[in-house]
Amino acid sequence: MRPPKSFFLCFAAFAVFIFLFLSSPKHEASGAESTMPGGISFDRPRSNVAAPAIKGPRLALSIREAVSIALARNFDITIAGFDPDIAENNVTRERSSFDPEAFVETNLSKSKLGSANSVFNRTGGIRETDLLGIAAGIRQRLITGAEYSLILRNIRESTNSPQNIFDPSYETSLTFTIEQPLLKNFGIDINQARIKVAIATKEQTLHTYRSQVIQTVDAVQQAYWNLVFSIENLQFRRKSLDLAKDLLRRNKIQVEVGTLAPIEITEAEATVASREEALIVAEREVKDREDALKMLLNVAEKPSSWGISILPTDKPGFSQVPVDEMQLTLNALRKHAELEKARLEIDKRRIDMSVAKRNLLPEVNLKASASNNSLAESEAKAFEEQFKNERYTYSGGVSFRLPLGNRQAKADYRRTQLRHAKTVASYHQTQQAIMEEVRRNARRVRVNVKRIEATRVARRLAEERLDAQEKKFKVGLSTSRNILEDQERLANALTEETRALIDYHKSLASLDRATHSTLERFQIEMFYPGEAKAKSTKK
Repeated sequence: MRPPKSFFLCFAAFAVFIFLFLSSPKHEASGAESTMPGGISFDRPRSNVAAPAIKGPRLALSIREAVSIALARNFDITIAGFDPDIAENNVTRERSSFDPEAFVETNLSKSKLGSANSVFNRTGGIRETDLLGIAAGIRQRLITGAEYSLILRNIRESTNSPQNIFDPSYETSLTFTIEQPLLKNFGIDINQARIKVAIATKEQTLHTYRSQVIQTVDAVQQAYWNLVFSIENLQFRRKSLDLAKDLLRRNKIQVEVGTLAPIEITEAEATVASREEALIVAEREVKDREDALKMLLNVAEKPSSWGISILPTDKPGFSQVPVDEMQLTLNALRKHAELEKARLEIDKRRIDMSVAKRNLLPEVNLKASASNNSLAESEAKAFEEQFKNERYTYSGGVSFRLPLGNRQAKADYRRTQLRHAKTVASYHQTQQAIMEEVRRNARRVRVNVKRIEATRVARRLAEERLDAQEKKFKVGLSTSRNILEDQERLANALTEETRALIDYHKSLASLDRATHSTLERFQIEMFYPGEAKAKSTKK
């Protein structure tokens, strides 16, 4: 059976529609991009300090350079960068539920059926029918909740029935149908609820991404200052060992000339051995802290790259920073990412609650349909008569549906109310946690300032005590044990002073993280994944 011309016309129209849709210009995101694993790219955050090139066996870094490298290479930032793009695609997916849909359907059938009708006696009581149908159209869901369709159908029928006026006969129809909810599922806000939730979720991922950048910068600062402390401590332990060895050398000379008892050599040798062990531990700690920083900076991509030595160029100086606890707390509550995420979660639950409340209503739908029809002996004539509006069908109606008891809708509404109340409580809990964190870190900053002052006094007194002990030892009024003990006291005092300075810088970094001021301190410019693409698409 030969297909009618309408088949080819409808198919060609459908093909043109698909071609135009697929060939429409696509907007690309602009701006500097960084490639992630799998060939995906996104704009990474940048600081005002350029990241130095990673080459050679040694890498000298200031803390700002370390932060710049982390922003460009850190895996945690890379991984968190996927989520906003994923969420942006979820928004597009939800919006696509309102996209129009073009379709083409064909139907071919052939039948030979027995019939008791006397009309078919000439054919042995067999009724033969060949039918070829094609339908093409468009359907769409609207933001009001309505669904419509516009369908053009063409049917070619050939039969051996003498009752048919035409053989073959051609029947065409153009039908428009629309169904609009009047209560349940009615309204723009209700039908766009899933889109609004997806947008809020995307905003949450952007805040999570910003929070991850802040946490990474804070972790880099903590690791950097830990490495600085380990290097300083290693120097103190090396100097302490040198002092013990020098005392051992002097004791041996005095024992040889008979001015010192041999037991003093044994005392000095034991101390040298103990300080050598402390030096070994300090050297291991430097390597451990160095590797921790390498992990955050992602500078060791190959096994051979782990041999790179990181040399911090910043020293733990002291410049007191004023701490206004109340102002810091207000700033944190104004811009903290976790609080913004909690606010968005409340918005999402409020949207769910409004949808569930609307769904308490009965389902009342208005449905209407209009159709033009034609029947002729040729396809051309059938299409010609189609638009004369001589044969038509109109219909309409209203349907009503309400489950007895409506328990599911009531349970859903109650559940959304409880979830909303839960998110509000969670918001206040987050608020409390932020205030406590700011207060705790502000307290640490103030305590560390006092520690610096106290350890500086302790270190100065230890130096004076050792100097006095050396003078007494030269005139025979002290022993090697006293010298060694005071040397150890000085080494410990130097270590504690450096530890207090390092802890001060670490507490400032933690306070910046708690108040979400890290980006401002390092002048970091954020580029959110998915944002540039979304903006260019809207244009």
